[in-house]
Amino acid sequence: MLAGAADLLAAASAVEPPPNTPAEVRWDAGKGTLQLRYHGKVILDATVAAMDAAGTTVSAGVKLEPGEMGDAADKVEQRLRLVPAEPADGVKLVLRGTVTGSEEAFPAETKGAAQKRLPVVRTSVGLSHSLRNDAIYDRRWDWVLTGPADGATRILPKGAGKEGIVFAWESRGPVIELAFRPRFFQKHRGLRYYEPWTYRVWRGSVTGYCTWWPYRTDISQQVVEELTGVFAEKKLPDFGYKYLQLDHGYAQGGGGPKAFLEWDEKKFPGGAEQAIKTIRAAGMQPGLWVHRVYRSYVDKHLPTIGKEHPEWFVTGEDGTPFQAGGYGVWCLNTRNEEAIDNMVRPIFRGLKQQGWDYVKIDGAGDCLYSLRKAPWFFPEGGQTPEESLRKWDSVAREELGPDVFVLTCWGVEPGKKSIGLVDGCRLGGDRFQWNTMLGNRSLNGVVWRGDPDHCDILPERKEERSVMETFGVGAAPVDTIVRPAVVAMAGSMLLVSDKAPAYEDDANLEGMKRSAPVLFTVPGQLYDEGGDGTWWLQEIDRPFDHWSVLARFNWKGKAVGEEEVRFADLGLDPEGEYIVFEFWKQQHLGKHRESFAAPAMEANNGMQVFAIREAREHPWVLSTTRHLSQGGVSLLGLNWDAAGKTLSGRSKVVVGDPYVLTVNVPFGYKPLEAEVADEDVEMDIQTETAAVRFVPSATKEVTWKVTFDRFGIFGE
Repeated sequence: MLAGAADLLAAASAVEPPPNTPAEVRWDAGKGTLQLRYHGKVILDATVAAMDAAGTTVSAGVKLEPGEMGDAADKVEQRLRLVPAEPADGVKLVLRGTVTGSEEAFPAETKGAAQKRLPVVRTSVGLSHSLRNDAIYDRRWDWVLTGPADGATRILPKGAGKEGIVFAWESRGPVIELAFRPRFFQKHRGLRYYEPWTYRVWRGSVTGYCTWWPYRTDISQQVVEELTGVFAEKKLPDFGYKYLQLDHGYAQGGGGPKAFLEWDEKKFPGGAEQAIKTIRAAGMQPGLWVHRVYRSYVDKHLPTIGKEHPEWFVTGEDGTPFQAGGYGVWCLNTRNEEAIDNMVRPIFRGLKQQGWDYVKIDGAGDCLYSLRKAPWFFPEGGQTPEESLRKWDSVAREELGPDVFVLTCWGVEPGKKSIGLVDGCRLGGDRFQWNTMLGNRSLNGVVWRGDPDHCDILPERKEERSVMETFGVGAAPVDTIVRPAVVAMAGSMLLVSDKAPAYEDDANLEGMKRSAPVLFTVPGQLYDEGGDGTWWLQEIDRPFDHWSVLARFNWKGKAVGEEEVRFADLGLDPEGEYIVFEFWKQQHLGKHRESFAAPAMEANNGMQVFAIREAREHPWVLSTTRHLSQGGVSLLGLNWDAAGKTLSGRSKVVVGDPYVLTVNVPFGYKPLEAEVADEDVEMDIQTETAAVRFVPSATKEVTWKVTFDRFGIFGE
């Protein structure tokens, strides 16, 4: 299966698009059965009953009050209202059944009371089990089915079925209202070019390095060698930093495609070939920046090309190439196939031949805004500025193929015009902007991979740089921890961007190491909003476990007090019992019901990360040190053998990086021995935990086990 944004384009013509119509409703009042069919599939199959306060079905029966609404923007919203046929005190309705979506369907929430109680950014690695969910979104066919919110609907994944993923659905209330919206992101969210049945979102970790922020145009083969040298020495590719993207500054400034294919020989004596070879030798993949617009003040050959072929460009009313804003920005006339074949296609064909795995196409905003300043060039009924931009990206994708990661840059609004043709979108302008991930939470993992821009871990600061305590290096600059960590929690793109010497100090690398690779996530919320970004919640679903990772960020750098966190506000069962473990201080916070207290933070404590796992009656892993997901990256398998009183598993580890498994030890168990294949191991036993530690001799997968003794309350 291909991974890129265009992996389905070849088969797109054979796919029937989903209709922008209501679902077919099949309601049997006598049997109390409700079925919704859409796009040839049964998406809801349920029974509905009226029950009294004791939970006994009453004979009153249920009525369906259908209602369909639409508006001028072609938004279809189908509402189905279920009410008791004979309303009476204490009578409630219960709808139980299954919802079936494609292999890309997932549960999520609409905005409700829980978000007001605890504003949190939710993501999910795998399928969410959260009790906050009141909707299922099917990305493949762009429909959403929503039930009553605020705990009145419970949705749990049941697994893959013949037709796709099956979810158990239950809604309760005096009245139950369901809402079905086809073409949800395309029509209701206004993403005109969003056709997810034609492409998939890039699922791999987009993690690495970008040269722009620290070096600007001052890059060279020497810079490439310095960067790859320190990345290889510090084993950063082993931690997940796989891309090294060169930005502006490599080209010699030739005319047209030559500007990106013929390199400055003084800076790069061996050209692109040597740069690519150096990057690959370090265990990384090469990436490159190009631009969508032409600048006459940079490209000395552009005026000559414009004079010889004015029809290749957007022209002014005088017939000469139009320069938007009067500062030498020229835009290509993408209606002209000769212009495409001479000025665009050769760029990306050449990049593909050179061997680039990642291409950043800059200037989406420059191009779109410049095109909009030439309304005379886009008469009504002809090609629009947006279509002109898409033509450029369409050609780029054709030439690069599906396996090259393509990033559009810059800004969400111009980026929306390239949906389906690119894999990622830079969410704002230059500089690291973590809040752009906050305000575009529902798009990441659905429309594209969001890029908060290059993440410099050591930003320039006027004030003294504060440091926080960590388990790995003692103390680390706060920025180096919180900046990559928030990207990991968001599931976005993470490209660090500092000069090479910044990565020579291990204290600066701890946050980078614990944040990569970035796990692929889908949003837990079908809405976007701002907020202060204090709380971020990531659910992790694995065949052997399901747990939550809750991050608390201290963006203001001030001391904050202890705060009670209710499990119900996190979407966890309020009747359940959970064990909480804090990552950066490796602090066991014990077993809790209903809530736990997030400890106070000093001004220099940039963040806390809590693993929240269901309490079990037998030993189980609480946390691992490889990654802040505390098992999401390193744990490959986990098993408890009750007869042999043995906890065993497989872990993916990095050479020289101390790996610690913290295991919960319930009352009645005593750790005896820990073993790790081909490694020397230590075990530190505390009252309720055991920490198994070893230093990997290689980057590899290892098997391990911890054996226990069991005794009764009287010591038998």
